[in-house]
Amino acid sequence: MIYINRDGHVPDNVWLAKAKQLTDDLFNAANKDDRNKIIDDNESFWGEIKDFLLNISHGKCWYSESKDGFNHPHVDHFRPKKIALGIDKKDKGGYWWLTFDWTNYRFSGGVGNVKKRDKFPVKANKADYPNIDTDDEIIFFLDPCEEEDVLKLTFNSDGEIIPIDANGWDYEKAKYTIENLNLNFKLLKEKRKDVWAKCNILILETQDLMMKNKLTPSSKRSGQISEKIRQLRDFVKPTSEYSATAKTCLLSSGLIWAMRIAA
Repeated sequence: MIYINRDGHVPDNVWLAKAKQLTDDLFNAANKDDRNKIIDDNESFWGEIKDFLLNISHGKCWYSESKDGFNHPHVDHFRPKKIALGIDKKDKGGYWWLTFDWTNYRFSGGVGNVKKRDKFPVKANKADYPNIDTDDEIIFFLDPCEEEDVLKLTFNSDGEIIPIDANGWDYEKAKYTIENLNLNFKLLKEKRKDVWAKCNILILETQDLMMKNKLTPSSKRSGQISEKIRQLRDFVKPTSEYSATAKTCLLSSGLIWAMRIAA
């Protein structure tokens, strides 16, 4: 999972105007069935800004950081539209008023979105109506749009994404998110493991060259060091897949120079 900073990103005015009109229609609907019909009749609408959401994350799934290893991309309603299943798998009521609110959208690979579906357990302060602030909800899912949430996850050399804490509420949230977004999907793990291995080899090779260069300085060796550092920097670019995995690998090395690249 990567932090998605949406500051400065807004869909075009035509889309926003239509979204407002559809939201007004939902509020004016006579009953739940009429609201659901409006949602069903316009289910292609949020797909119209898929490219806009994609560009915010440089083409990467907001949950998995994959461009193609997490299947066909979807627009996920973070808070589900019609049904929101609690931890007991019972419907606690969806967030129909957020159906056409783009800030409720998350760009997701199909594997994660299919696994998530209508799940959205809330531990406390469930918002049942539009006039209740969702910011007060204590939710189980980590949100890529919350920088603090992303920090609750880390990676290991096997390509697994794991909770950074061993217990407590942050552990519970991280564990639930990993399981219910399928973030250890086999192909994802393989790709992250490959990135870790390549980064680790570069780190070891660079450190070896640096140690040799301290003993016997060489312009050629300095050039080799610079090239390997460039390759490592490429791994942690925002545009690169699994950059969070590469950063974790660099940080786990314990080498100051490598940790600075990850910063």
